[in-house]
Amino acid sequence: MKTDIITIGDEILIGQVVDTNSAWMAGKLHETGYEVRRILSISDKTEAIHSALESSLHDADLVLMTGGLGPTRDDITKAALCSFFNCELVFNEEVFNHISGLFTALNKPMKEAHRNQAMVPSACTPLTNRFGTAPGMMFKTHGKTIVSMPGVPYEMKGLMEDHVLPMLTTSSDEQIVFKTLLTANVPESIISEQLTDFEDNLPSYIKLAYLPNYNFVRLRLTAKYSGVTDLNKEVENLAEKIKTILGEVVISEEDITIQQLVGKILKQRKQTMSLAESCTGGYVAHMITSVAGSSAYFPGSVVTYSYENKTEVLGVDSEILWQVGAVSEEVVEKMAKSVRQKYDTDYSLALSGIAGPDGGTKDKPVGTVWIAVCSRDRIYSKKYQLKGNRIQNIERSGHLGLEMLRKLIVGELE
Repeated sequence: MKTDIITIGDEILIGQVVDTNSAWMAGKLHETGYEVRRILSISDKTEAIHSALESSLHDADLVLMTGGLGPTRDDITKAALCSFFNCELVFNEEVFNHISGLFTALNKPMKEAHRNQAMVPSACTPLTNRFGTAPGMMFKTHGKTIVSMPGVPYEMKGLMEDHVLPMLTTSSDEQIVFKTLLTANVPESIISEQLTDFEDNLPSYIKLAYLPNYNFVRLRLTAKYSGVTDLNKEVENLAEKIKTILGEVVISEEDITIQQLVGKILKQRKQTMSLAESCTGGYVAHMITSVAGSSAYFPGSVVTYSYENKTEVLGVDSEILWQVGAVSEEVVEKMAKSVRQKYDTDYSLALSGIAGPDGGTKDKPVGTVWIAVCSRDRIYSKKYQLKGNRIQNIERSGHLGLEMLRKLIVGELE
């Protein structure tokens, strides 16, 4: 089934807000077997909404819309939908009772603007929004479905999970199977060359996608078939062939991030890790703690940004700092050793670098990063010369550091 996603909001078009809703919805639709034909971002204008709907309904079977359903004057989506479907706003008692219940639970008075949220287009079926006052709205026309939802991400996700996804079904007996492998340390172009013959011999109903991100490339096999066959077994066999071709480049057979993988390995081994960060400023700690259950293997970290802080917190010799600088092998190894001892962990990771855009020198240009990993019996460090902007250098350093730590834990460091 062909699907269009329409996000409404000037804030998206001017770059003030990043459209994460479309990415999330597209992922969920893909898992369900729906083909996302296109994603549109449009302005808060009636004519833009009408034009987008007319274009989408020409080819798409399902249209998902987000945005413009709030209680303020700039939220015009309901009025635009009324004019598009030639209907009027009507009071819906069920929606009103839901909104009233939300305010009663919060012990707050309901304002007139919130009461107006109970006014919905007469042509729609209201969908209860358990997280907010703006109901979702479903329209049916000429065998096609349009669902309008709030742009607030957690409200949209609630409506998708409660109403939209349950009603979506794949066509008849079609099967859809996914398998993702995570690779590290080898560029997408080289992996693609190594898999040329493999791809040339894939059946027409199985596709291989490359999803690169910094030091990693996810390889996703997608199989869709309506015939009688064991797709799961076929996809698993193909994944094994990829592993045979690429060898140790494949570091996981799951659709997983490097922080999730490191955490999984540490949990399995009942081991722990700690961090000492300088140039990344706590970004790596954020990566680690974004994983549920990370407290089982991550007791804490330190961010030692200044020379003085490195000396006071981690005992880095001030003379060494002034002689060779904070971005050096000597300093980053001392940081790694000290933080491991400080938290009494099995492993530690330390990072120090020049993220930019200023601070570089002829000997240490912007993007110079030293990373060290440490165990109870080994210390290893490496210098990288990164070529991105400040944010890219910080994020890439974090990914490189966690991959280096993974290799230390599993015994893959040279």
